[in-house]
Amino acid sequence: MSCDERTTAEDFRIELHLNPFTFRETTLRYRVIEEDNWLRLTGKEGDYLAKDFESYAILLFPIQMIPREVLNSLDVRLTSIDMLREVLMKPNVWRDYLTLRVREGRVITADLMLENFMGRDLVNDIIADIGVKYVEGQDGLEISSILTNFSWRELNEAFKRISFALSLYNQIRRNQEEIALNLANSFMTNYRSRDTGLP
Repeated sequence: MSCDERTTAEDFRIELHLNPFTFRETTLRYRVIEEDNWLRLTGKEGDYLAKDFESYAILLFPIQMIPREVLNSLDVRLTSIDMLREVLMKPNVWRDYLTLRVREGRVITADLMLENFMGRDLVNDIIADIGVKYVEGQDGLEISSILTNFSWRELNEAFKRISFALSLYNQIRRNQEEIALNLANSFMTNYRSRDTGLP
């Protein structure tokens, strides 16, 4: 939990913590005050609003930029978090938190730092129909989803779209590696079958 200098005056951040036990340990370093069904965490780097559910926790900052509608919507458990957990908490891509930049009209992951891949523009053209796309961030690709308002339903759908795009990305990467391996083996077989003097 640290205030991100890239947070602009127009957006705020949501940190989704998928391991609430780790999150609770982290909050011990902060002064905690209950505030309208939320916890206000005060530390050296600033203030946060937090909400702890049984299976995940939410952290919001900067506090002054958070619309009341967001607080009301996130006060109710989001069913889409389970989908995010399935995608993020796997052995090969293990992450137990995700940071999102939120502004009117758009929610964008802030710390996935995915590798670019061939055909990204073509994939974006296809998945644009559901309101999600891969965008270039400072340190790699991030996922951007349309967000028409701050209602519970719209936030929940945005997180579902991000889960979908992340799952698709992981499958694309796996397929690319498999294709590269198969091609390499095929080329080596052809090379060795020629009269090259190789065994």
